[in-house]
Amino acid sequence: MSRVVPQTMFLTVATMVLTLLPTVAAKAQDAEQPQTLPRGAVLGVQRAVDIAVKNHPMLLEGAANLRASEARTEQARSLYYPQVYANANTIAGAGVSNPRFMVGGGLLRENQSTFTGGVIANQRIYDFGYTSNLVESNKLAERAQGQDVNARRALVLLYVQRAYLNSLKRKRLVQIAEETVRERGIIAGQIETLYRQQLKSKLDFDLAHVELVNAQSLLVRSRNDLKASFADLNRTMGITGADDYVLEDISVDVRPQKTLETLVTESLSHPEVKRAKEQTASADARLTATKRQYLPTVSAIASGGTFDPFDPRQNQQTGGWWMAGAMVSMPLFTGFLIENQVVEASANRQAASAATSNIEQALTQQVTNAYLDTLTFAQQITLAEEQVKTAQEALQLSKQRYKLGLGTVVEVTQSEVALTAAQTRLAETQYDYKIAEVTLAYTSQGDDTGRILLLSRAGSPPPDAVGPQPAN
Repeated sequence: MSRVVPQTMFLTVATMVLTLLPTVAAKAQDAEQPQTLPRGAVLGVQRAVDIAVKNHPMLLEGAANLRASEARTEQARSLYYPQVYANANTIAGAGVSNPRFMVGGGLLRENQSTFTGGVIANQRIYDFGYTSNLVESNKLAERAQGQDVNARRALVLLYVQRAYLNSLKRKRLVQIAEETVRERGIIAGQIETLYRQQLKSKLDFDLAHVELVNAQSLLVRSRNDLKASFADLNRTMGITGADDYVLEDISVDVRPQKTLETLVTESLSHPEVKRAKEQTASADARLTATKRQYLPTVSAIASGGTFDPFDPRQNQQTGGWWMAGAMVSMPLFTGFLIENQVVEASANRQAASAATSNIEQALTQQVTNAYLDTLTFAQQITLAEEQVKTAQEALQLSKQRYKLGLGTVVEVTQSEVALTAAQTRLAETQYDYKIAEVTLAYTSQGDDTGRILLLSRAGSPPPDAVGPQPAN
């Protein structure tokens, strides 16, 4: 008994389908498009790292390479299983179905139509370790690719944190430039008032105005550098974002480091080193597999099928057939193919071993350089803090001397320039120290490169956040 769907129900279902299709298509399109961040969005370090891990092309490429490596391992493992093929053909006329579609020389055959179909299976039984070593080589290459993914993730983490710190440094320099413009604007305004009252000379007014213009020029350049740093940050996250974010504050305090010997030892467990060692082991297993090609291969063969003629005049026996057998094959001469494959595999093994040593030496050098950079910047921070304090005191003294008529405006402007330079050096040194600290963590720890390194938030402003006091 058939049932008829009511027209109203059909129209309702069709309407729902048409309504949902744009939503599904939009979601699919959004999934393909890279993530974007609006202007002025709050961007913390952890969020920046998460976005980079999800969207950076380097990590997407590494994941795809890993899947390809896994597929190659399964391809090599296929030699453990039977290889089964089906074949079928049909012939009309005087042709011969087996072995070739051709007339049998000068022997005439009656025209007829035939059909032949069957299945053949080939199972490798023993090959003296060729398959096992080939599979092992591909498994080690797969593990090396997994370490490559870890190394890429660690490198992207480093890029993101360095770009984030650089943006914070540029942001701090913008703040210093804004404070300088504000301070020099106040001084210029005060001198202009005194000049109009004929209490100060035109020279004082012109010098104050020149320094104000210089400060404004510095502010313009600092703001553009900040936008450029945001563009770099977008690149490290693998997205197309805005040129302005709200960043979280990062502690710039100097922290004690491990000894250089300990850091160098830890660097030997870096994902780059692990990847190189896995590649060396993979090349070694492939060399062993290549040498096993000189030895025999034992296989079993089985086949079965059916043969049927379509000519009723022919009284031929038709029906199914089968066969089974074993085969031992051994290469006698392959045109020096195997010999050159062994040479290639041996050279690849030596190259992989040399690459491992090169990576270990490079990491030792990078750890040493980053460690010395942290020591240098830590000492420079102490000196820069003293310079800021001295420059602030000198500025206050020069202002008082100028107010009392004991000094000139040149002393005030020179003190302002010295303070701005000291504050700039301190800010650059503080964030350069953090960049060196992150680099040291990457070179010594690799994938454990502390995402938490930058997550220690500082609620208080940097030591030089208190700007100079305006002149009275």
